[in-house]
Amino acid sequence: MRAAEWINILAFFGSVMLAWYRRSLGPTRRAKITAIGFAALFITAISGLVLPRVLDPLPASVIRDWIPYALLLMFYGQAGQFVTGVSVEFQAWLERVDRRIVTPALGWCKRSPAGPWILMILELAYLLCYVSMPLGLAVLYLVGLRHETDRFWAVVLPATYVCYAMLPFIQTQSPRMLPEQRSVQPPPGKVRSLNLWILRHASIHTNTCPSAHVASTTACALVLMWLAPGLGWVFLLIAILIALGTVAGRYHYFADAVLGVIVALAAFMIQLALFNRL
Repeated sequence: MRAAEWINILAFFGSVMLAWYRRSLGPTRRAKITAIGFAALFITAISGLVLPRVLDPLPASVIRDWIPYALLLMFYGQAGQFVTGVSVEFQAWLERVDRRIVTPALGWCKRSPAGPWILMILELAYLLCYVSMPLGLAVLYLVGLRHETDRFWAVVLPATYVCYAMLPFIQTQSPRMLPEQRSVQPPPGKVRSLNLWILRHASIHTNTCPSAHVASTTACALVLMWLAPGLGWVFLLIAILIALGTVAGRYHYFADAVLGVIVALAAFMIQLALFNRL
């Protein structure tokens, strides 16, 4: 079994256990969490134990390289079932921090001639958060480092899962969903409309703190800087722009983005320490 497969087993099993511990969730939510969890555990068991025995080594390995991405999306949906309300005091703190830092910055962008261009670039960057992980994995294939995919997921999965795993404990509304008097919003535009359309149709409609978008893209960049430094710097630039875009577009609070970076750094440092001990 690969490290990524053990991480998925622990993550999904832990979510199912938490769902049955929290009786307040109700039978429907608990059943959905359990169904998703056991489906993911079944997929993990098949990919880790059965595929290597029934397929040739190369196709079995390639499938195992990419399955964690599908399971990550399943864990996102599973975590969303824990959301039942809003952590009022914590959200109030997030909003206060944003009023001190983000509101003045967005106000400057609205007044400056360069502001619309800056915001459009950051909105475009935010779109890349959906493809950074598969692109990062593809880069390992292109540079002949496919054998390092498990190391890639050993950083990216924990960084992302920590953010999703906080949803049962910290539940907040995305700043884009708040009224103007509570959260200043960027001006409308075609790219922003596309981002909002994607979120309406492919998200769990709640905020993750830390930001999973920032954590996953930062973790991806850190791994590539380690394994493929030349391209890793490109991904680091993209990760920085995505972090700025999540805040400027009001998809996340400022603190969400900062904590996402910290989580990614922690996951990377742990993996680096384990690698050096091997």
